[in-house]
Amino acid sequence: MSSSEQHVHDLIGIGFGPSNLALAIALKERHGDGADAVFLEKQPAFGWHRGMLIEGTTMQVSFLKDLVTMRNPASEFSFLCYLREKGRLLDFINHKTMFPSRLEFHDYLEWAAARFTGQVSYSSEVLGVSPVHVDGSIEFLDVVARRGDGTLVTRRARNLVLAAGLEPVLPDGVTTGERIWHSEELLDKLPALRGPRRFVIVGAGQSAAEVAGHLHAAFPAAEVCAVFAKYGYTP
Repeated sequence: MSSSEQHVHDLIGIGFGPSNLALAIALKERHGDGADAVFLEKQPAFGWHRGMLIEGTTMQVSFLKDLVTMRNPASEFSFLCYLREKGRLLDFINHKTMFPSRLEFHDYLEWAAARFTGQVSYSSEVLGVSPVHVDGSIEFLDVVARRGDGTLVTRRARNLVLAAGLEPVLPDGVTTGERIWHSEELLDKLPALRGPRRFVIVGAGQSAAEVAGHLHAAFPAAEVCAVFAKYGYTP
């Protein structure tokens, strides 16, 4: 297909987690349906740290740092609007907390993401980005993605936004395996364990503390060891 025949999007977003979801909302609120934006996400459906959605864990930041409130407090995509629509507003207020559970906040993100299913291609892993030259200058960008069925699709855009998420960090020399994994995989890996006797958790952040608490509850007969370089957990 020639450059003149290739459809050109105003924007392509790589990844569709909270960051690009917030961008999609901002574009909708500013331009309505006038902005031609698409998002490519390698996961088969919207998901945000699913491996750490431990029952009883809370967000580390106030609900006011949702997808929109800092930019537009009157937005219909706010966490408070989500609570109202779900019939949960009064219950949340009565909790007297600024920190919703991680499970509820994930449900909020899914609620917002569902409004943009027509703009998101799930099961689309981006393989590469290449410039498109017109008269000696870069005018567009071609993004090649592999769909879940293995087919390759090329999309062209004037603007590109990268929001692929964070990469798990492991200590030097440590590689993941059957018995070694990052906390983001916790709930995915635990069901395969059979009668574990000892766990070692490396780290002093909130996630490490949550993992320790969860393992104590889930495997009361096992020894749970917390290892960190600091004097204790970091608040």
